[in-house]
Amino acid sequence: MKLKVMTAPETAYLLRRELGPLRNWDDTLSDMRRGRVESVHGATLLPICKGKYQGAWRPMYAAADVLAFIKAVLAADPGAVRHAPYQVKTALTDPTDTRPWYTRKLPVARSTFAAPRAVAGAGSLSA
Repeated sequence: MKLKVMTAPETAYLLRRELGPLRNWDDTLSDMRRGRVESVHGATLLPICKGKYQGAWRPMYAAADVLAFIKAVLAADPGAVRHAPYQVKTALTDPTDTRPWYTRKLPVARSTFAAPRAVAGAGSLSA
């Protein structure tokens, strides 16, 4: 029997797109696999198999199970925001700073939500 399966990152992206930022979906899927989180609004999503992805065996989710999970969560929480904008933060940086990224601690402003159209043409971070 052939199944359509999705990797964990693809599943997390789809959950974020369809259910919004209820929680960090990558961490939630990982916690569900480990048994730390039993359900989200009464619904549970577990992998159906392991598959090769980027050179290692990774958990794979059945597409039908993911869609059923989304429907169950939307039914339990009708206030879930679909197609929520992603969070964009503003960082103040010095263009002459040549240190590696992991050594630069920059002041970051609080989170703001950006519409996808506004971010598409954002080539500079000028405030």
